[in-house]
Amino acid sequence: MNLEVFSDFKLTKSGRVDRNKLYYGFIHNFSSEHTRDAYTRDLRKFLGFLQDHFRFIDETRVEHAHVVAFKDLLLKEDYSPRSVNRILATLWSFYDYLMDLDLIEKNPVGRVKRFSIPKEVKTQDLSDEEVVHLLAAINTDLPSGKLHKAILTLFFTTGMRHREVSHLQFKNLDEQNGFTVVKYFAKGHREMVTPLNPKAEAALSEYLQWAESAGYTMTQDDYIFRGTKNNVNRPLDPKTLNYIIKRYAKMIGVRGDITIHSARSTVIGMLLDKGHALERVADFVGHRDISMTKAYNKRRQKIHQSLSLDL
Repeated sequence: MNLEVFSDFKLTKSGRVDRNKLYYGFIHNFSSEHTRDAYTRDLRKFLGFLQDHFRFIDETRVEHAHVVAFKDLLLKEDYSPRSVNRILATLWSFYDYLMDLDLIEKNPVGRVKRFSIPKEVKTQDLSDEEVVHLLAAINTDLPSGKLHKAILTLFFTTGMRHREVSHLQFKNLDEQNGFTVVKYFAKGHREMVTPLNPKAEAALSEYLQWAESAGYTMTQDDYIFRGTKNNVNRPLDPKTLNYIIKRYAKMIGVRGDITIHSARSTVIGMLLDKGHALERVADFVGHRDISMTKAYNKRRQKIHQSLSLDL
């Protein structure tokens, strides 16, 4: 990260705190580069606001009213309520960090009102029948077909996120109680242990047999899923994964915005349709917030299931 992005602003507490260390400690505490970039942009926006409107107030002296004024500015600049909430969440996290360092006594963002936004997942999912047809459409006589069958079957039987699958290494495979399992860290560094469905295990075994015969290295640190022609030592990127699922969706006549995340949405819908408790499904797919799992539950939101019809 280029710490010069914060160099335009005053030193905190009259120089008592090293600004570079302060912001490095906060930003680099997050492993995702996307999160780091987003938090950097949000903080620069806020610090610029302080410099323009409250020149003699540094970040450690910010009060509730300053944050409310910043929120009002964002709205005047046509930021959406969702974007405003996200930026306020960044500031809350930053000031929580300053509290941990004993630089401030209370979080000035704590009582700033957020917008109430219903959670909604717009990802298009597939029906059970479409999933069966999609996997059956893959030609496993081809090396690429073996890869595609293994990776898509894993997606459609675990509900894992794209990075969780694409970055699986051989050290993530294990055996417990007679089952092959994958061990990995989900979003938020939550440790997960997921048994492989027999279909996923069979597809993975066929792909690995081919990979071994093709001379692929299989050390503990090697990625499991790699290209069959190019970039054989690198994990598959999201663009490639989206291309794979779109290709087979198109082959079976599924239209719309199908992405690799559609597999995760589909798994959640399937499990809820089968009557599994919301809490169990949330735990299975690594959701910390059960309301997020509810947001995926589009399959059940049908007129004929309305409770009003039982009255």
